[in-house]
Amino acid sequence: MNLVNKEKIKQILKEMVDDAYENIKGEEVLLCMECCDVDLYIAADSCEPFLEAVRENFALDELGEIIDREAYHILMRELDEYYVDLHINSGYYDYFPAGNYKVNGREEESETNILAPKGVFYAPFEEAVIK
Repeated sequence: MNLVNKEKIKQILKEMVDDAYENIKGEEVLLCMECCDVDLYIAADSCEPFLEAVRENFALDELGEIIDREAYHILMRELDEYYVDLHINSGYYDYFPAGNYKVNGREEESETNILAPKGVFYAPFEEAVIK
């Protein structure tokens, strides 16, 4: 979709990633990529500047609601992919793709992709905290 304010939306999304990281920096937190731990729909609910910026790209009804809900959901899915990529490539997080890891001398398997604040875990498991 051609956005009338693409750079504004990208900047707000980057700020959302920055803020999310600041809230968990250094904490022993694992974010499951398939469990909506990093999900734009959820994050957008508490970010009025983002919602306003998205609305600028749509015709609105008399109550200020987006008329073309299907186009809105398509855009949000696209932006959600970008939002997830921003997290992965931000430099704030260690990314642990699904797969096998050695944890405390044993093989463990993660079935999902996981993010964790950089330098806190060596594998995507709660017992894999870097001491």
